[in-house]
Amino acid sequence: MAANDSGSMGLNYRRRVIYQALNETFHDPQQVRRYFDLWQRDHGHEAHFVVTRFAAVVAAAAGFTGEQKSVFQRRLFHGLTQSYESLPRVPDAWLAGPGPTGEAPAVAAPAMPAQTSAHRSPPPAPEPEPVLAAGFEAPERVVFKAFAKPIAAAILAKTDRHRDVLAQAVDDLGAAASGRDRDLHLALRQWSRARFAEDALPPLQAPEDLRHLAHQLYLLAVDFIGPMQADRLLAQAATDAERLPEASLFSPQRLL
Repeated sequence: MAANDSGSMGLNYRRRVIYQALNETFHDPQQVRRYFDLWQRDHGHEAHFVVTRFAAVVAAAAGFTGEQKSVFQRRLFHGLTQSYESLPRVPDAWLAGPGPTGEAPAVAAPAMPAQTSAHRSPPPAPEPEPVLAAGFEAPERVVFKAFAKPIAAAILAKTDRHRDVLAQAVDDLGAAASGRDRDLHLALRQWSRARFAEDALPPLQAPEDLRHLAHQLYLLAVDFIGPMQADRLLAQAATDAERLPEASLFSPQRLL
């Protein structure tokens, strides 16, 4: 079920994603209800599920650190990768707004996980920083890796026998770099030394940094396989990445 479906099931899907992420983040059920009501009132009508916007609102209201905000946002993204049936059902009493007054009937709707009920009493100490679910990766990195893979493969095919040529070409790209661009160039150089392996893609500060890396890969492709082939490869890479479920959250067009 698509997260941006405008039908009643799409609305219920988004409700369940929000409900799960809030339950995983807040121990106090009153806080969960508060922020769930906030989403229904201010964001539930939106045709597209804007994760970053809601995460920023909750982070500001709850006083999250930058890391806590990032973890909460990723929990929302993670919910969007799960099936409707696997997400916890929202209590009927919580449902309100211009849409359906209750969730669409579901067969054998799963109960809330046992650990959720265990978190119903307020903690005696300040709430610990949330822990990111193991193995989950931000959608922009998933999209970028799929986008970059064929371009990097074409570059390596031309330079595998002459690795010093690739290293020199990468260094030349950073000749005039300064400030943040220099930091990103160093990240590209590190990644190229690892032959553009997916698991070697360095951590970046923002999704926009991936666009810079995509441009640098394109320039390398122009250098080694020619501009016409590089243009065709770039367009095909974007088209292929568009087929990923994560592309609904981070469009490959943002890399062009």
